[in-house]
Amino acid sequence: MNDTTPHTAPEATDRTRTDAGETAWQTPDYVVVETALEVTAYSLNAR
Repeated sequence: MNDTTPHTAPEATDRTRTDAGETAWQTPDYVVVETALEVTAYSLNAR
């Protein structure tokens, strides 16, 4: 590696921590569903 390139500590590049000690992750406001099964069920019901 180039000697002029500054090295950063892993703690400095960690984006999951904040100053308050909280994680940056937020729970999504949606629920993942199996769309293909819903479409298949609708298609079979509509016949």
